Amino acid sequence: MFLAALLFSGCSHSSSEARTTPATASIKGQLIGPSQLVDAGNMTPEAALESIFWASANGNYDTVVDAYIPQMRKEVEGWYGNKTKFIAGQQRKFAKFKGLQIVARKAVADDKVELKYYFEFQNQLPGQTRTNRDDQVISLVKMGSTWKCGNKVSYTTNWDEGSQPEPN
Repeated sequence: MFLAALLFSGCSHSSSEARTTPATASIKGQLIGPSQLVDAGNMTPEAALESIFWASANGNYDTVVDAYIPQMRKEVEGWYGNKTKFIAGQQRKFAKFKGLQIVARKAVADDKVELKYYFEFQNQLPGQTRTNRDDQVISLVKMGSTWKCGNKVSYTTNWDEGSQPEPN
C-alpha cells in the first residue's frame, strides 16, 4: 500500500516554466537525497518523477492530483482521501526519506516514456534502512509541452530490453 501511495503521489503541476536547481541537471542516474529533492517541474519525464517525490514530501495534495493524466484524476483522489489525511500521512512517511534514483528510461512512443527507479527510506529500527530494490516503473505521458503521470507499469526482466540505462 505504501508503495502505491508513493508511486501514485503525483508529478509536478502543469507549468510552462522549467524550474531547475543545481541538482536538476544531474537527475539521471544520481541518488537524489532529501536536501536535493525539489519541484523540478514537468518539462522532462525525469524532472516529473522527481517532482512526484517532492509533492509527496511536501504534502501538496492539489499538485499531486493535478499532475495525473485526466483519466486518472478520480482514481488518484480515491487513493488519498481528503487533504488533511494526505498531508499528515505524507509528512510522516517522508520524515524518513533517504533518496531516489532513476536507473533507466524507455521511450515507448513520441509522447510516452517509462522510467525505472528505486527509492530508500530509513526504517523504524536504529541503523536499518528499507530500500525498495524491487524495480519500479512508471509511465509518463506528454501532454502539450509537459509530462503527466500515468499508470504504474509492471516490471518484468524483459522490460530492460530497449531501455537506456542512466549513468551511475
